[in-house]
Amino acid sequence: MPLLVDTWNVLHQTGVLPPDLAGVGLKGLGQLIQRSRWGSAGVVLVCDGTPSGPHMGLPVGIRAVFSGHDREADEVIEGYIAASSAPRRLTVVSSDRRIRTAARKRGCSVLTAEAFLERLVYDAEGRRKPQPTRPRKVDLPTDMIAEAQAMLDQVQESPTRRPTPKRPPADQPAAPKRADLDGGPLPQSIIDAARRLLEEG
Repeated sequence: MPLLVDTWNVLHQTGVLPPDLAGVGLKGLGQLIQRSRWGSAGVVLVCDGTPSGPHMGLPVGIRAVFSGHDREADEVIEGYIAASSAPRRLTVVSSDRRIRTAARKRGCSVLTAEAFLERLVYDAEGRRKPQPTRPRKVDLPTDMIAEAQAMLDQVQESPTRRPTPKRPPADQPAAPKRADLDGGPLPQSIIDAARRLLEEG
């Protein structure tokens, strides 16, 4: 996507670039753009006045256009916007309200100078969304795994629904409950811990 930059607006934006990148000039801005997502987009840096020398040292694919003494850079940018044959593919970088209004009227994408510099810094530092790390596999002792398996087997073998016991005759004492014989059902926390041990093993 072609990029049209209000250069003075971007270079005078403070508080965004880190100390090692702060104070970049036209050449430094071109180098940042070359290393960014717009490196092969076709970039025009519109500047006020006239060039200071015949060779600006800008990377390939990035060119500087100067307004001269009789016009402002804003007018040049507006001229580019008006003349674009595919304005919806054009991204205009400026915090100037006048330029942003002209760009939006033609359907251009618009970025403020601050947002543009933030993206340049992001790309220059190679930041990427951290990938989720897989849980580290833990080698558990064999006897611990076997014990956990035995606990799960005991739970699975127990019927999920027990039949209603028949009432004993009035003169016959009731049979002891299962909880009285084997200590009761296993607590859910122990069952969950056993499952985790098996999954980690």
